[in-house]
Amino acid sequence: MSPWRARLAVLAVFLAGFLCGAVTLHLSRFRIQRHIMDNPAGVAGILVHRLDRELHLNATQRKQIEAAAVRAREDAGRVMQPLMPQMTAVFERLRRETRTMLDEDQRRRFDRLVELRRPPFERLFGTPPPGPAAPPSPAPTPAK
Repeated sequence: MSPWRARLAVLAVFLAGFLCGAVTLHLSRFRIQRHIMDNPAGVAGILVHRLDRELHLNATQRKQIEAAAVRAREDAGRVMQPLMPQMTAVFERLRRETRTMLDEDQRRRFDRLVELRRPPFERLFGTPPPGPAAPPSPAPTPAK
């Protein structure tokens, strides 16, 4: 075997290893993010871990903060639910406007990106309730 063939073979092995590692990292990271987004305790655990690292919490503080974070995530979901039709309408309008600015190939790739990103949004805030998305109503003016 010539020295160049040996060098190319070694290079090919390194490249294959790099690609396999990159794909594995991407897939595992995607699964971890999906698990965290699906689970309110997952996000709370990250918050507690970061606070513990900086503040050196005791066990009681960790449990209390984690419980409070889980409750806050659930409350945030309930607060966001009535706003979902309006938020969905705003993001849908942005998607339509963006599509008009792209060429055909970019539109096709953009549509794929939108479909990949939609599930995390729905997992975070829940599926929007059925019905037309109304624009936000103006704030009421005080009576004189």
